[in-house]
Amino acid sequence: NLEGKEKKKVVDVGTGGGFPGLPLAILFPSVEFTLVDSVGKKLRAVSDMADELSLTNVQTHHGRAELMVDESASLHYQQYDVCVGRSVAALPKFCFWIQDLLNNKDGKLVYIIGGEVEEVVTLRLEDDVPLDRLIGEGTSDKRALILSASSVKEVAKESGEKKQRVGVPGTKRKSNSKRKNREARGGWVKRDNAEKKQRGYDDFKRFDSGTF
Repeated sequence: NLEGKEKKKVVDVGTGGGFPGLPLAILFPSVEFTLVDSVGKKLRAVSDMADELSLTNVQTHHGRAELMVDESASLHYQQYDVCVGRSVAALPKFCFWIQDLLNNKDGKLVYIIGGEVEEVVTLRLEDDVPLDRLIGEGTSDKRALILSASSVKEVAKESGEKKQRVGVPGTKRKSNSKRKNREARGGWVKRDNAEKKQRGYDDFKRFDSGTF
C-alpha cells in the first residue's frame, strides 16, 4: 500500500522507456519515484516525458542498481519502500542487485515476469498476481511477483553473485609490468635494419662451370 501519512519511496530498476515507473508516478502523485537505468539515452527520454507530463515526483538515476549504495549510501541504503522491475534479469540475480535498496522493515519487491520461475523464488513469494487480474483479462500473460525485503535477501544468496566494493580508498589495481613487456603471440615486431639478416643460404657458393 503506497498511500499513507509518511511519504513513500519507490525505485524502478531497469526502467528502460519509463515503465512501470512513469504510469505509477501518475497514479500516485504523493509518492517519490526514482527511475534507474544504465543507458543514459533512455533516461534522457524518460526525463523529457516526465517534464511533459509535469511529474514533479520523478527523478532519474544513471547507473547500475548494484552500485547505488556504494555511490551514495545516505541516499539509497535501505531507503526505498518498494522496488519494481520487469524481466531485467534472472530473479535471484536481480534480488542480489537491489537487496540493499529496500527498507529492511517492510520493503517489498514487485517483479513483473513471464514464464517459469525458480523454485528458490516460488517458495518465498508473498503473492503471485496475474496482470490480467489488474488490467483486464486477455491483455497480458505476465505476472507480478511480490517478495518481502527479507525474502529478497534469501533469494539473493542463491544467485552466486558476490559483492564488489568500488572506489574504496587505498586500493589500487595491480599492474603487471611483465605482461606489458611481453610480446604478444603472433604480433608484429618492428624490424631493425642495422641487424644482419638471417638467411639459410649465407654460406652458399655459386657454381662455376669453367672449372670443369
